[in-house]
Amino acid sequence: MEVAELWIYPVKGCGGVRVESAKLTPTGFELDRHWCVVDLDGHAAAPLEALSKRKLPPLATIRVSLCPDARAVELQAEGMEPLRLPVDEPSGGAEEEAYVECSGRSTTHEGAGWSLGHIAATKDARGSEWMTQYLNRELPGGRLLSGRPRTRYGLMRSKHGLAMEAYPPVFPLVAKANVERRPEYVARFKGNQKRFADFAPLLLVNRASALFVGKQGGALPGEEEYPIGSFRGNVVVRTDAPWVEETWGQIEIAGVTFTKIKECPRCTVPCRDERTGKFLFPQDKMLLWRVLKQAFPRKFSDPEWGGWAGAFFGVYFGHAGQQGTLRVGDPVRVLRTVSWDAHLRAGTPGAAVYVAVLLGVCAILVGVICAYQAK
Repeated sequence: MEVAELWIYPVKGCGGVRVESAKLTPTGFELDRHWCVVDLDGHAAAPLEALSKRKLPPLATIRVSLCPDARAVELQAEGMEPLRLPVDEPSGGAEEEAYVECSGRSTTHEGAGWSLGHIAATKDARGSEWMTQYLNRELPGGRLLSGRPRTRYGLMRSKHGLAMEAYPPVFPLVAKANVERRPEYVARFKGNQKRFADFAPLLLVNRASALFVGKQGGALPGEEEYPIGSFRGNVVVRTDAPWVEETWGQIEIAGVTFTKIKECPRCTVPCRDERTGKFLFPQDKMLLWRVLKQAFPRKFSDPEWGGWAGAFFGVYFGHAGQQGTLRVGDPVRVLRTVSWDAHLRAGTPGAAVYVAVLLGVCAILVGVICAYQAK
């Protein structure tokens, strides 16, 4: 088992950057989700919410690359001049401070949803103008590129991370760690931070699992596996066994220990092309969900995620702020294994109880039949 690919996503929702090595910081890989796009006016989405491709699929068409010194990134899009974003300073113009909400309010029914808190950020003036111009571009027929009402967009640069130990109990999983203080769940969250990623510092995916989906009908013509890039994993591993990643309670890569936080329930983003934002299978838009739900019906709606129902693919891992550098080809060593459904089986009646209940029901049925025949 080894690291096959490493990815960072400097701007949430935009194109990823494949790298040969990635430096770990307290919030995950360096530069990962360092920036995000928000709606400043609230016409297209909830104001100042960190937006993903769930709300703005055309973000996928913005290509991102690292500058040679790694202290800046460059954004490119059709019809736009390249935009250079220094990591630690404005790209041009005065910056305004704001608090960006890390939530899913704009992607749920009637604006209700979850919020994990806020991150202090600065609005890049030049970058915000660039985003506003690009996403508000009018297409033939009068529709905007964004697919949303016209609004002002902001490109926000995070000033710090958000600690998982500070999350409000919006999911039962979080409540078990931060309210009930169950030791096993506390250990998963302790010391972990993220920036504008959805939930956790790192997402790990397995090529063998993508091949499994492909063999079940989830592959593009000429391909064998489901497009691994659409899962937007930070660490892509190569193994011989699909879904083995879900049993990794703790692993070691390059001397760093990673602890499993939770399997990732997927939204519509993995059903889309990572480069265009369009659905991979237009005639069966949610093909991924259908394949996974048919293969693993219990892995679709997990009570620890509450109302967030989605097919599992990939696993969230934390590193408790450890530092180090991961490289493609690094071996993956499993330190501890777990059962993905241990929380579903914990406290449930044993087999003997089920047998006793079944025998009792049979006895009642026999008694009813005998009484009926006696009449």
